[in-house]
Amino acid sequence: MPLATTFDIFMDGSCSFCQWSRKKVEPYDSAARLRFLDYNDPLVAAQAPFSRTELALEMHVRMPDGKWAKGFDAWLALLGVLPKLAWIGHAAGLPPLRWLGPSMYRFIARHRYSLPGAPSRCATDTCAVSGRDPK
Repeated sequence: MPLATTFDIFMDGSCSFCQWSRKKVEPYDSAARLRFLDYNDPLVAAQAPFSRTELALEMHVRMPDGKWAKGFDAWLALLGVLPKLAWIGHAAGLPPLRWLGPSMYRFIARHRYSLPGAPSRCATDTCAVSGRDPK
């Protein structure tokens, strides 16, 4: 049996910011290594060793070897897979960015709807689970 080569990204499929982020990342996935999964689907959520609330708090990625990364570490893993963006992941993985990265990730997550070009707030109840206020 061949080894898995995909990175499974557990995301809120009804979240406007998650969808926006996906659209920004997918064009760089020339080798089709990223698979976006909506954790609102009970069959998808059952694949993760995290609660739906935990999944909603920060990005979670299951790597091909079965290990998990979340938050800033998940972004580093994904950037490393995307040929044109791998250099960003490499640079962000070095000090001092490596030390600052988790705090930056949390800051961006809290302010995601006020970022330039970001979509408006979610209008669904799933956004409320992650602490994001519905519209």
